[in-house]
Amino acid sequence: MKPFLQQDFHYKLTNTTSISRIEDGASIPADPDNSDYAAYLKWVEEGNTPEAADVLPAPTYKELRAAEYNLKTTGEQFGMQYDDAKNSTTTWVDWQTEIKNRIPE
Repeated sequence: MKPFLQQDFHYKLTNTTSISRIEDGASIPADPDNSDYAAYLKWVEEGNTPEAADVLPAPTYKELRAAEYNLKTTGEQFGMQYDDAKNSTTTWVDWQTEIKNRIPE
């Protein structure tokens, strides 16, 4: 395998703060002290453009709901359920219903 020359490299943006070097799959952190990142910046300054990052798939309704549910800890949710049972209220069920209505299947 022949050694790569700097001009042989091509880069791709990622959905994180790192840059991907296409030829060898290296993940380059956006760190000014990193020599690979410095080489990438020089490559861009020379007029080159990295490939765009892959488009992430849209989150599923289950993922969106899970993110909402996780805004309250399990302990907070158990506390809501306990208070509902003790006080004959429906706070927890109302909260769940509001999320399901806002984020349908």
